[in-house]
Amino acid sequence: MSKAGRRAEPEAAAGTDRFAQLVAFCPDAYLEVDGAGVVTEWNPRAEEVLGWPRHEVVGRGIGETVFPAELGSSPFVRTGSRAVDASGPDEAQSGGGVRREIELRHRAGHRIIAEGLLFATGPGADGGVGGFIYDMGEVAPPGELLSHSDLHDGLTGLPNRLLFGSRLADAVATAGGIPGAVAVVLLDLDRFKAINNSLGHETGDQVLTAVAERLRRAAGDGELLARFGGDEFLALFQSQDGLSGEKASDFIERARKGLSEPFELGGSEVFLDVSVGVALNTFGVDDPATLLSNAEAAMYQAKLRGGSSIEMFGESMRIEVIDRMTTEHSLHRALERSELMLHYQPVVEIEGVTTVGMEALVRWQHPDRGLVPPYRFIPVAEESGLIIPIGAWVLEEACHQLRDWHHQGQTGPRGSVEVNLSARQIDDPQIVRTVEEILTRTGLPPEHLTLEITESALMKDAASALLVLRALKNIGVLLAIDDFGTGYSSLSYLQRFPLDILKVDRMFVEDLGVSAEGEEIVSAVINLAHALGLKVVAEGVETTEQLDVLRSLHCDFAQGYLFSRPLPAAELIAAFGLQISA
Repeated sequence: MSKAGRRAEPEAAAGTDRFAQLVAFCPDAYLEVDGAGVVTEWNPRAEEVLGWPRHEVVGRGIGETVFPAELGSSPFVRTGSRAVDASGPDEAQSGGGVRREIELRHRAGHRIIAEGLLFATGPGADGGVGGFIYDMGEVAPPGELLSHSDLHDGLTGLPNRLLFGSRLADAVATAGGIPGAVAVVLLDLDRFKAINNSLGHETGDQVLTAVAERLRRAAGDGELLARFGGDEFLALFQSQDGLSGEKASDFIERARKGLSEPFELGGSEVFLDVSVGVALNTFGVDDPATLLSNAEAAMYQAKLRGGSSIEMFGESMRIEVIDRMTTEHSLHRALERSELMLHYQPVVEIEGVTTVGMEALVRWQHPDRGLVPPYRFIPVAEESGLIIPIGAWVLEEACHQLRDWHHQGQTGPRGSVEVNLSARQIDDPQIVRTVEEILTRTGLPPEHLTLEITESALMKDAASALLVLRALKNIGVLLAIDDFGTGYSSLSYLQRFPLDILKVDRMFVEDLGVSAEGEEIVSAVINLAHALGLKVVAEGVETTEQLDVLRSLHCDFAQGYLFSRPLPAAELIAAFGLQISA
């Protein structure tokens, strides 16, 4: 044997050993057959995801295991130099490869949709075929095959949440408990609902398609991008060295940069930003559902911060999520156990300091935690949707209470009850009917009910809110804008919405008598409201100095601790002898 020949043998052996090591530690399933279709290689990942132990498949025909006859022609077959299947893929010469969708059978009889990279392992018809199998789809029951459309979004063509969930499960299983080996990114488009409502759902679909394409470019070929549903997208990152978080951060930076460019749609420019939640497989997270839930929690936190921000799920957020889950669970029982109650705070007419109404404020008397502050449970009720039944209960209880006062013959200039409506309630398609039915059941005249809506709730979706407020106004109730000055403070919406009352936020009232600038701001708001035909209520009045300034500024009404803190109905009437008219 020549020296050249002798040198070639160890080099070839070394190459084979390196390839064997690569295959053994590869995160994707790898299988290989010879020219006769007999399995010659089957790596540990293939054992894991396909259920067949290596000793049961190596040496057997591929058609006896993962490619039975009912699946059609096996792609692991050679005709000449071509790796073939029923759809006739491109030629795969030795050293090259073709990508294609593959249908396989799990050892338990289930069928799997996957993607693979197939390549010839030798020249001619006698050569074999190797393949890396990845992007595993959802496992279907025996006899039922999930198609490409079952696993991909029909609008954007991206994998859907089924396929993403399967890949996420594989990623967590492969991570082997290495912290930071898996990262999930959840992106939610900010103010997308406004685009649908103003430009139409067809334009909205065009935006989603364009967004998906930009996110594809940001993700590249190495990561999984999916549409979670609606205007939410998911991305999955893996790194056995625990650096998936860095990969996720790089993607987010590219994605936000790509989405910052305007979208050209029908001659109009649409600008978008995203709220992003990120979760890593840390803090003992070892199941896909928890990881995905953590990403959602982080994304919602980004939304609560006003959107256009990024939140990473961490230990403090984990504690917060547990607290919110506990609160939500208890809230489900709070209504049926009569743990909720209403406190009332008087609204007084400044000239004469006469009580003209009450604002109803919900309180929660928890059997173990005591009186739970509203800021602890109202946001949870909002996020969970429990604010809908709780809000309906508050409305009916308040209307009943005022009607009872009226029937008791108490007298005064006039009487009304003010009830807050949240953004979630305004979005509820049944809100107008709910208000009508409650007024009918309680017998309260609609003009004695004032519904308060915050600026942020109105401007979340101004077009829809305008329709709801007009419908409520047609019932005959009064409408108030609450916490004015803390949100958008847009003068245009004060003219557009059918409002009756403007409530000045306490943050402006507290400067009265102390700051000339504060007095100027409140004066300007009062003059603006009066010019638009609105009455004004000053919130958070605590001193006689503040009341004197408000009187000099011709403010109409006030409420605050100067008159009374919120109290249960019986205590309020007994302590202050307040009279509410019919």
